[in-house]
This record gives sequence, structure tokens and C-alpha cells, in this order.
Amino acid sequence: MRDSKELIEQIKSSLDIADIIGRKVSLRPAGRGFVGLCPFHADNTPSFHVYTDTQSYYCFSCHEAGDIFSFVMKSEGLSFPEAIDELADEAGIDTGTYGHENSRASRGVHDVLAMSQEYFTACLKSSPGANAWLERRHLTPEDASRFGLGYAPASWDGLTEHLRKSGVNDRLMIESGLCVLGKNGVYDRFRGRVMFPVKDIAGRIVAFGGRIIDGEGAKYINSPESEIYHKRSSLYMLNIAGRYIREKSCSILCEGYMDALRLHKCGFPESVASLGTSLTSEQAGLLKRFADACFICYDSDNAGKSAAIRGMYVLARNDLDVYVVELPSGKDPDEYLCANPPGMFSDALKNARPLLLYHLEYLRPMLEDRLRRKSALRELWDGVKSLKPDDVMPYLNALCGVFMLPESEMTRRILSDAVGDVPDVEAVPERSTATGHAKVPGELEAAFCALLMKYPECRLDVKPAELPRYLPEGLAMDCATSLLNGNPESVSALWLALGETEKTGLIARGNIFLSQFTDMKGRDRWHLVKSGLERQMIQSRLEALRERMSVATEEEMRELKELQQRLFDLQNW
Repeated sequence: MRDSKELIEQIKSSLDIADIIGRKVSLRPAGRGFVGLCPFHADNTPSFHVYTDTQSYYCFSCHEAGDIFSFVMKSEGLSFPEAIDELADEAGIDTGTYGHENSRASRGVHDVLAMSQEYFTACLKSSPGANAWLERRHLTPEDASRFGLGYAPASWDGLTEHLRKSGVNDRLMIESGLCVLGKNGVYDRFRGRVMFPVKDIAGRIVAFGGRIIDGEGAKYINSPESEIYHKRSSLYMLNIAGRYIREKSCSILCEGYMDALRLHKCGFPESVASLGTSLTSEQAGLLKRFADACFICYDSDNAGKSAAIRGMYVLARNDLDVYVVELPSGKDPDEYLCANPPGMFSDALKNARPLLLYHLEYLRPMLEDRLRRKSALRELWDGVKSLKPDDVMPYLNALCGVFMLPESEMTRRILSDAVGDVPDVEAVPERSTATGHAKVPGELEAAFCALLMKYPECRLDVKPAELPRYLPEGLAMDCATSLLNGNPESVSALWLALGETEKTGLIARGNIFLSQFTDMKGRDRWHLVKSGLERQMIQSRLEALRERMSVATEEEMRELKELQQRLFDLQNW
């Protein structure tokens, strides 16, 4: 093993820190070195100083400081060994056996992969079929060049023979993952496929993915694990996306090669792909190096949504703020961007849901199903238990509404070191129906009660005798009646004392619903909810009257006309 201190000093003496930093920062001479805008914060006046005599840098504004290694690590999101490897390459220094990724064998494999990339690129230019496939996928020759796409011919050993003629032995071919040893000798792993190079964070090719363009076979195949390629700690396009993730303070995580490529092509260069594997802590750690926020954009089918949920908890456990981007059903990012302008994807990013709220919405059909409710609650609680309390508390009201627990009990469970099993909540009956026979209120009824709890002017605007105009008999009616006949704080305390958690849960669910109307004043929200509930009650009564049309009394016919007029007035309010 080569001495690391000796290697570090040799690299430092071989490179000038001003040259390395000058590639990323516009520097001008100043004093005993150079000065420029700091790359580590929003710098308006030059405060970043590079000192050539000490081969160091210092920002007088954000106080970032270090040497050539720390600059490369921070600016490119590299680990210390990765920074050593990149700078050693820059200086033309053989790192010998320093670290397993810097062995002579590894360098040989890197060379084989680079040679293979040149071969695939040349084959793509001469393949009408591969170019026709790219055209169908709305990719130009310029795109292929930009993203390093290539083509592996359908022949059995085209690459193998090419590498042999270039002096590569069979052992290195096999170690590269591009060739396989069979009964009749070595042959190509990838045949008849468009090739996507996978690079490490330093920009070196470590693997390939191949997409079949004709005939039978797996849609995609990938290089096997090797000394230099580990799927768990690799992200497609990260070598390009890293700087943009840092600039935009967020990453976009998708599933496949084409998704990431399309996002880059359409103006979202902060995008990476998880290479079709279950997301790992190592991959989450890579993203965390560059930014704290991550937007997951997996396929919108059920499998994609399930994968997004698993992935977002992996990210959250690694201290990332997670948001889920929702696309129309059945669409992946590639398909969506081929059919829609980039601005629509930007809107989807703006409307991305935070982790727990997305999980709640995903589980809602199960939560409202008597037979599946407990299973859904258990899945949600497992997710809650895996997160830090600070990441859960912003969604306290939402969780109170789902588990029908008061805030004090929900808080105790979230903050407890041993949060225990999922709260034992009975299966919920069916939701309210138009005829008013339901026992579980809908969102408008919950919002009505939440507004009565919060605003005195709302309680003054409606009398107990008027409640049937807005609410059917049941939980919401009982809740609203109590709030109109007593002090809300005293009523709430009484509910808690009596263990009437379904009422506190109803208030919490109402607050969740109202949170989407943050741009409206309280009185406007009150009128919106009241009119919505009144429409529901009128429509329910109209349906009942229409069913009696053949035997309706004169009084019922008069009532039907009055209700129709009232409904018309409300709809034009």
C-alpha cells in the first residue's frame, strides 16, 4: 500500500490550486493570490480568496476554507479517496494500490470501458436501426453525442474481437462486465442494444445499461457488480447533475435511463436515476452531499407509486426533505415530457407533495375501506416510526385526523422512544352519502366544525336551529351543536376528558382540508364551506323528491321548485 501522506503531498506539489479552482470560479489577481465570487454561497461581491503561496482558499463572507482536496470534495460532492483519485489523474500520478478503487487492475478495467464506449459510439453512427429507434424516442444525433449513447451490434462477439485486436486480454474483458465466458469461449454480454454509459461521480465509466431495440429478450440489461461498479452506491447522471443539484438546492430522482436523460434534455439537469434498483442508503447519502431536498418522480402506475413510497422513507431516514412528483396515471417522466411542454413538468414540481401527505393520499382508499383500514394504518405507522420526530411533527394534525387521536396523545406517541404498535382504531364505517345516512363526515363537514372551533364570527353567523340546513344527523351535527352551545376550549377539554377522540379527529381532518386554501381569508373559507354543504343538502333532498315525482303532493312539488331555485342561486354565488 502506498503511503497516503506521500501521495497527498505529491499531488499538492504537482497542481496549482488557482488552476483547479479557476475552472469553476472566475478569478482575478489580487494581493498575494486571486479573488472571485464564492461558489459556496450567493456571493454578490467577490469575497472568495485563493492564496497560491499556501495553496489554500478562504471566503471572508461564509468562512469556507481549505486546500485543493477540500475544494474538489465540496464543489463536486466527492469523498476524500475520490478527490485523491480525480486529482491524481489530473496530475498524471499513478496512485498504485492506494485504496481498492485505485488498483492497477481497476485502472485497466476503466481503460477497457473507455475503449468499449468508443466502439459503441462508432457502431451507433453506422446503424440505421439504432438511429431509427433514437428518432422514434425523439432523440437526435446531437443528443446521442451529448449523453454518450452508443450501440452494441447484434453480432455474437463484435466487441470481444475489437478488444482483442486492441490488445485487451480475456481476463480484463470479463472483469469489465462487458464480456462473458461461455462453453465456447468469450462472447459479448450486450447485443442488439442501445448503450447508456454509467459514470461515477468523477466522470469515469464504470458500467453500461443496454436497451433492446428489436426482437425478444429483457427490455434492459445492466453490467454486473464489479470492483469498480456497485449499484447500491451509483446514480445515473450524477456526474453531470451534481453541480446543478447544488445550484438549485434540490435533486430530482427518477427510475430509468431514459427518464433521467429526458429530464436533462428538457431543462432539468438536476435529475438522476436510481438504475432500476430499490433505493439504498448509499444512494441517498450521495444526494445528501449536494442538497437537502429531493423530488421523487417515479412511474405513475401502482408499482411506481409503491416504489416511490419505499424510496422516500429511505431518503428521509438520511435527513433529506422528500417530495413526490405526481404525473398522470400510467405515465413516466420520459413519456410525459415527450407529450407535454417542460412548463407542465415545472408545475408538477411546484405541486409535489411532502412525504407523509403523499403516503396519506396514497392510502386513502384503503383507509376508507372497512376491511383494509387496519392494514393501511399499520403501513402508515411503520413509516412514521422510521422517521425522526422533527420530520413528523409538521404533519401532526393530519395524523391526528387519520388515527383519530387528540394532539396530546399523538404527540406523546411520536416523541416516545418506543412508539409501540399502530394505534388500535376500529374500522371506520362508510363515508357520508347523498341521502345523509352516513356516520363518518366528509371533508366539508369536518371543515365546517373546524371553522366553528377557530373563529367566533363563524359561531355568531349560524344558530343551532339552522344546522340541519348544512349538516346531516351524526358526528358532525353533534360536534357543531356542542361548539355553538359552549365555549370551544371547554368543549374540547370535555371531549378529551371523555375520550371522544372521534370529535378531535374530525376537527384535525377539517384543518387539513382548509390548509389548501391558505390564500383565502377566514370569512371567505367559511362562506365557501357553508355554500358547499348547503348544496349537498339541497341535492340530497332533491334526489329524494324526484324519486317521489309520480306520487308527490302539491307541497312537495312547491318545495322541489324552491330548492331548484336555491341551488341555482348558490351555483351562481
